[in-house]
Amino acid sequence: MKKIILTLSISCLIFIACNSTQSAAKATTSLEGTWKLNYITGPRIAFEGLYPNKKPSIAFNLKENKVSGNNSCNQYFGQLNYEGNKISFKDAKMGMTMMACPGEGENVFMKTLEKIDSYSISDDGKTLNFIMGDIAMMRFEKVLPDTHNSQNSIDWTGTYKGVTPCADCEGIETEVVLNKDLTYVVKTKYLGKGDGKVFEEKGSFVWDKMGGNIRLQASKGGSSQYKVGENQLIQLDMEGKPITGDLADKFVLRK
Repeated sequence: MKKIILTLSISCLIFIACNSTQSAAKATTSLEGTWKLNYITGPRIAFEGLYPNKKPSIAFNLKENKVSGNNSCNQYFGQLNYEGNKISFKDAKMGMTMMACPGEGENVFMKTLEKIDSYSISDDGKTLNFIMGDIAMMRFEKVLPDTHNSQNSIDWTGTYKGVTPCADCEGIETEVVLNKDLTYVVKTKYLGKGDGKVFEEKGSFVWDKMGGNIRLQASKGGSSQYKVGENQLIQLDMEGKPITGDLADKFVLRK
């Protein structure tokens, strides 16, 4: 009987320890990322009056143990000091840019930050509270990464037309058709040269990792790249970089 009780006691202790470790890990992990201030206690000035143009933000990099952000005017950065739900900015060795800023918002933010000794995060991971003692002094909302890009946010299928520069003719009349199945048709005609023959090329295209540029892969080899914008294609150079110079605007095809 004693052995059974001892075994159960040890199991309970292990279970509690594991849960505590997991809870601490969860809290620490959820601190990662960028947060934007939406409440601060203390000043008599209304929040919108304190930060009329830009709300302060704070970002945590747990891997590098660093904290950074913007106090509504200047960038700040320093060492992240935390343990469990305890956090301190007093010894963070903060560095800061030195741009002159109107109003008291910047000073209020930085001075309040130094008073913080703990934090809490809502169960949904969207709200971060900075606490002094048992008083919530600052509240932040999680800034979610913007996943919108040309590939998933605009109507990129269709026909794009334009006349691009030509070294030995008046211009290249160009038509690019992009299809939903990631195939394309390109028709080109060299103006003021030859018999006005239209050249046609078909193939498939691929999006880059960021979902902003496409590469046309010709069936006969070779390729060309375009940046996809709202109702326009911007031709890129062979390295996938924007074409610059006086003729840059001529490398734009429009729907």
